[in-house]
Amino acid sequence: MFHLPYTKAALVADSLSLATHWVYNQSKLQREFPDGVISLLGPTSQYHPNKKAGDLTHYGDQTRWLAELLVDQEYSESAWRSLWLQKMKGYDGYVDGASKETMANGGNGRSAANDLAGASRIAPLLDRGLTLIEMIGAAKSQTEFTHGDPSIGETAEFFVRAVELVKQGADFQTALQSASESGVYRNLPISEYLENAVNADKDNFLVESARIGLTCHNPEALPLALYFLIHHGENFADCISRNALAGGDTSARAMLIALLFVARDGDVGEALFNELNLDSDGVLSANEPADRAEYEAGSNQVTIASEHGDLAGVLEYPEGEVTAVAMFAHCFTCGKDFFPAVRISKALAKLGIATLRVDFSGVGKSDGDFASTSFLTNLDNLHAASDWLEQTLMGPALLIGHSLGGAAVHAVADALAGTKAVVSIGAPSDPAHVLHLMEDYLKEIESTGEAKVTLAGRTFKVGKKFIDDLKAYDHQAKLKALTGHKLVMHAPSDLTVELSNAGEIYSQLSHPKSFISLPGANHLLTDKEDAEYVANVIAVWSQKALKE
Repeated sequence: MFHLPYTKAALVADSLSLATHWVYNQSKLQREFPDGVISLLGPTSQYHPNKKAGDLTHYGDQTRWLAELLVDQEYSESAWRSLWLQKMKGYDGYVDGASKETMANGGNGRSAANDLAGASRIAPLLDRGLTLIEMIGAAKSQTEFTHGDPSIGETAEFFVRAVELVKQGADFQTALQSASESGVYRNLPISEYLENAVNADKDNFLVESARIGLTCHNPEALPLALYFLIHHGENFADCISRNALAGGDTSARAMLIALLFVARDGDVGEALFNELNLDSDGVLSANEPADRAEYEAGSNQVTIASEHGDLAGVLEYPEGEVTAVAMFAHCFTCGKDFFPAVRISKALAKLGIATLRVDFSGVGKSDGDFASTSFLTNLDNLHAASDWLEQTLMGPALLIGHSLGGAAVHAVADALAGTKAVVSIGAPSDPAHVLHLMEDYLKEIESTGEAKVTLAGRTFKVGKKFIDDLKAYDHQAKLKALTGHKLVMHAPSDLTVELSNAGEIYSQLSHPKSFISLPGANHLLTDKEDAEYVANVIAVWSQKALKE
């Protein structure tokens, strides 16, 4: 099956919203759904007479069409226009004003609509692996095709930026604030909308929803979507349910809300996706085609058993022959979908190197309680992932690690048969270096056994085992024993893991070894150009290293 996490989550959010879509009587909704909207239900308004439980609203249908278009081709507005007009002929769902106006001019002009719905369809574009600039351009294009008010195109850009910031580890409110400051919004008063949302009362969501506004129009719909993300963003199901109980244009808000949950939590609503009524065309069908190869070129979701529970992974598979296999270890709390890991994995796959990255135990979608894990758990995870690769394809010849993940691959490399090359990016010379990031919490951890630690806008419960294992681990012996080709990459301006760590690592390693400086980069490689540079350098360097 095509793995389309943003599209799937948006469609589930849309279908969950069908029951209350365009119902403005909150008292009625409270009576009809006393336990919340937690399952797929049929519409209770007059606007969707041909729909039933598990169906999509017209917003969801159009999002599905865009996803179908992107399966076989890159986005272009002309292709989207052609498909959209074709699908709208004879469409038996609700046809809103923006759609009527777009059809009336043959798709060659812009409607004046300022409904949030135009931006709500962008999910499939986030599943395409585009650069930030490419995503913004495509998101604005698909939006403005039917919704010509310039604030709606800028809203699409705003959500693309927010999703990318959440993927980098920012919490929802920080991401939304940063997204409001990083774009140029000439027609969108996003600061005003954010202030309205932030100052609203969390505990009275029905009252605040009615005050902010329940209509489709952006000045009401967007601030209300921001309100639910900021004040009710703990859990996807609860957030979508409360949004549904607020009434009004529930669907457009929900589809955009879902995007940030995917960026933070990975796949959401997966079980409900299998209950949607979708065309059995193999594109978004819940059933996998019987003649599908074991792995498709591109991103393949995999599950790996380990002694600490199942690990969620992604195997980037080449289009042609697999020439080698690599394994990537992510930075502390970052997860497998942190974009430097994704870019590096995809760059290697283009060269024929199948690359596996996994969420360590307690992170992302992998099993486990983060508070009960440690650096040694990460090493166990890498051994389990290597064993899986050995049984599935071949053992990993190349290991890559970012930050604490770099220390992890240094630690396991010699124990994995067939490893020829190891790359570290911004790695500490001693895993215990990470303790300085949580120095304000160490006393609490020592006295109580655990503490909630906030790093990069995200909060994790860190246990005493993590601290004790880091302090006791002898990493210098591992560095001295490491064989094969070694590449050390580090940014001189790294404020998280100082450059001196790279010098200490390099001095302990035996030849053959190389060092590459990353001037101007930060520790997390959040700049797209820096991440791409690292990916390209590793791809080129590994070709020679793996031949020997």
